[in-house]
Amino acid sequence: TDWFCDYRTHDEIRDWYINHAKINKGSVKFINSIGKTYKGRDIFAVHLTNPVNYGPPKKKVWLQSLIHAREWISGSTTQFIFDYLLKNKDSNPQVKKLLNDIEIIFIPIVNIDGYIYTHTVNRLQRKNLNFEAGGNGVDLNRNYPYHWGGEGASPDPNHFSYRGSSPASEPETQAIISYYNKTGPFDGAIDFHSYGQLVLRPYTDNNRDSPTEAEHKKLGDGIRDSIQSVRGTPYISQKFIDMYAGAGAMTDWTCGDQCQTYSYLIELSPKNEGQDLQGFILPPSDIVPIGNETISGVLYFL
Repeated sequence: TDWFCDYRTHDEIRDWYINHAKINKGSVKFINSIGKTYKGRDIFAVHLTNPVNYGPPKKKVWLQSLIHAREWISGSTTQFIFDYLLKNKDSNPQVKKLLNDIEIIFIPIVNIDGYIYTHTVNRLQRKNLNFEAGGNGVDLNRNYPYHWGGEGASPDPNHFSYRGSSPASEPETQAIISYYNKTGPFDGAIDFHSYGQLVLRPYTDNNRDSPTEAEHKKLGDGIRDSIQSVRGTPYISQKFIDMYAGAGAMTDWTCGDQCQTYSYLIELSPKNEGQDLQGFILPPSDIVPIGNETISGVLYFL
């Protein structure tokens, strides 16, 4: 648990995953670069599964965090999920079976430039570091090509939801799309954020139902119940649009028109009670309790 006593820098997190890959050669595969950030840094990926192959190809699940740089708890939570699954892959029958049947691809830090910036310059940086348009970066979660530029995505470079100059204009978005397409198809995808205590399903740009709305709602409600069961933290399961509009989000892109992938955006603690920017700054003592309840939701999802 010592690792989880504090938030970690990009370099620490990267080394932590590399180290796990070295120790667990069969189960963990570290991918040094799936593409570059705006500033030319490597975006890394980590694959986790039990090295058994029998019968049908494994299902694949995509888990990512820190597309918004200031949401530090999201990165700690995906580390916690990875750590829990890895530690329990042999001893816990449920986890063992899951990792026998599923390969999980983690993108621990989508917005690496922004994340480093939150440690060095501005703790509350949300967007990437492409300041070319005269603003303060592009909101990578409004930059995906599915219904890009729709409701809830701003054309103003200074807006916190600036969508970028064109669909998938940003190298981070391009890297994610390319690796997702290369390693897929995926049965499920969760994008971790903070904050609000919400399990959000498509769509983000208007109130239409996805073709799999009934199944998406049922699974989302189950994730909510599983998280709540750990220590009573109240979560809400709803469509993304019921929070606010956000066209061009990763969750809609992974869902698409057919929505054959179970795609969710999970807003972690705290609850949105008007605390504004303070809600992004949680004490490190919250990392383990939030990790514990989230793993319960993730195990249900898997």
